[in-house]
Amino acid sequence: MAERNEDHHLQVLKESEVLLQAKRAELENLKSQVTSQQQEMAVLDRQLGHKKEELHLLQGSMVQAKADLQEALRLGETEVTEKCNHIREVKSLLEELSFQKGELNVQISERKTQLTLIKQEIEKEEENLQVVLRQMSKHKTAFLQ
Repeated sequence: MAERNEDHHLQVLKESEVLLQAKRAELENLKSQVTSQQQEMAVLDRQLGHKKEELHLLQGSMVQAKADLQEALRLGETEVTEKCNHIREVKSLLEELSFQKGELNVQISERKTQLTLIKQEIEKEEENLQVVLRQMSKHKTAFLQ
């Protein structure tokens, strides 16, 4: 009976030893997996750090680009306002010049009419002078005979 108990204890010890070795192998396997996963985590952490840096740089670029666009928009709006003011000034000058042109056309027309009248008067005076010259010639010829 003692031998059987001892055999039984030996059997239990052997089974326990087999289980212990299996658990140790499983533990080593788990340690290896943990180490591998830690290495993967370190790689992923570095990648995450790089991605965060890229994101930060992109955000900075976006902020700068937005500021540049806002400045360009502000300058464009200022330029448009200035151009609109300039266009209004030019339109006003054109209206004033158009009015002056109308007045000058009226004056030119009046002067042309006056010039035509003066030319007609000159022609009449020339005709009168021709008549007077002919009469003087007749009188001179009659006087000399």
